[in-house]
Amino acid sequence: MRLFGAVATITAIVLVSSAHIGSPDAWYEGSAGPYHAVIQVATPGVVPGVATVYARLKSPDGKPATGVEVTIQVNRFDALATAPPPELASPVEAEPGLYSGPLWVMAGGSNGVTVSVRGPLGAGRAVVPVVVVANRRLELDPKLGGVLTVVGLFLFVGLVTIVGAAVRESSLPPGAVPDARQRWKARTAMAVCTAIVALALFGGSRWWNSEDADFRSSIYKPLSATATIESVASRPALDLKISDSVWVHRSDTAWLRTRNVSRWSPLIPDHGKLIHVFMIREPDLQAFAHLHPPTSDSVRFISALPSLPAGTYRVYGDIVHESGFAQTVSTRIELATPVSAAEPATDADDASRFVEAPPNGERSVLEDGSTMTLDRSGGQFVAGKGTMLRFNVTGSDGRPLTLEPYIGMAGHAVVTRDDGSVFIHLHPAGTISMASQMALAMRQPGDTVPGKLGQRMNAAGAIYAAGEVAGNGVVTFPYAFPQPGRYHAWVQVKHAGRILTGAFAFEVQPAAR
Repeated sequence: MRLFGAVATITAIVLVSSAHIGSPDAWYEGSAGPYHAVIQVATPGVVPGVATVYARLKSPDGKPATGVEVTIQVNRFDALATAPPPELASPVEAEPGLYSGPLWVMAGGSNGVTVSVRGPLGAGRAVVPVVVVANRRLELDPKLGGVLTVVGLFLFVGLVTIVGAAVRESSLPPGAVPDARQRWKARTAMAVCTAIVALALFGGSRWWNSEDADFRSSIYKPLSATATIESVASRPALDLKISDSVWVHRSDTAWLRTRNVSRWSPLIPDHGKLIHVFMIREPDLQAFAHLHPPTSDSVRFISALPSLPAGTYRVYGDIVHESGFAQTVSTRIELATPVSAAEPATDADDASRFVEAPPNGERSVLEDGSTMTLDRSGGQFVAGKGTMLRFNVTGSDGRPLTLEPYIGMAGHAVVTRDDGSVFIHLHPAGTISMASQMALAMRQPGDTVPGKLGQRMNAAGAIYAAGEVAGNGVVTFPYAFPQPGRYHAWVQVKHAGRILTGAFAFEVQPAAR
């Protein structure tokens, strides 16, 4: 199923959206008042820079919403009073119900893109959290550098020559020959000009290097983390620690000031969990776990391990800050011996899956004998092309399985490229964090004290809102694969109080040129 006819190419500086690894764009599926909306925010290549917003709108009857006015607006999480005016999004030709428009993003960090719709059915809006940060620096092309050096030398010699000629001959009548004094004055002027230009170039170099150093320091670096296997109540447990000094010393204002770093805002629960931890065994990717360890200090997260085979595991931790900034910390861990967990899990929503045969194809047999199928009716997956990952769950009798909400959603999916360069935690609502969305929607100008907004969100119970669960055994996830290659996906649903995990592997084709 094609969602968008045009998807922006990832540009020079890759930006992180929702801070997942390697997935630059933000995706949202949900309501915008009376309209159903699928929204993609293609982030810019620089900050400030221009993002492109695509919004596909449908009426309640499923028909494309035409004849509506769509406006888009971006605002940094802490700048509610200075929001720029909304921009008008234009209908995309030959794509009924699809609207798009450019949008300047003036500040990095946690931003909210608001899409407002007004039409015959009424008005509505959707807030899409977008984390905008540069995560790499491009080097100057040596060939371009060589060309610029030659041009610069030519201009430098030309300037010095012009100054010398002007001092030597500008005051002479036509045809007169400069004497020794004028030639000396010309040489002196050329020497002074050379010194001034050299000093200007030196100062410019120092300024450029300073700006480059500032840019290097501003490049986004996820909080560092470590993981160990501990014994807790005679059971093996995962001890995940956010070890980054900036986080450990986040309340020490003097420490932060001396190092010229900003303070991270507190963590807030996403779907009722302060952290979502994923373990994926490498290189075969046959073992998977989804854990929700508790914490007493937001630094150490300890969870009893579920049943898992031995091996090396990638460990990812999804966290959300009160500012709406969502990020993924990652590390690796070695599980020396297999774990057989017979006791209750640390959290009732913890689950794991080990598939003895490497997952492949479009069909996965679940733990209770039911079947999950990846719908490939839309054809091959293509990098950069928006798609709808659709999974059908049927019982052993072939009938659609009745699904229940799992951690507040119809389902959860984890998608990763086999080499680990892409990792994304998807919901039916898209790539966004629901906690980030609520933080941006509920923030008020007076929310300047850390923890104040989080307390209000907890009191309102906003983080625990559940998504709708279709009764036909279908769960869908909007997404666009950022690069071609081989991917694995784990899709989790809940039926009859039991968490079921489907495992899939598939190829994503490169975009046509």
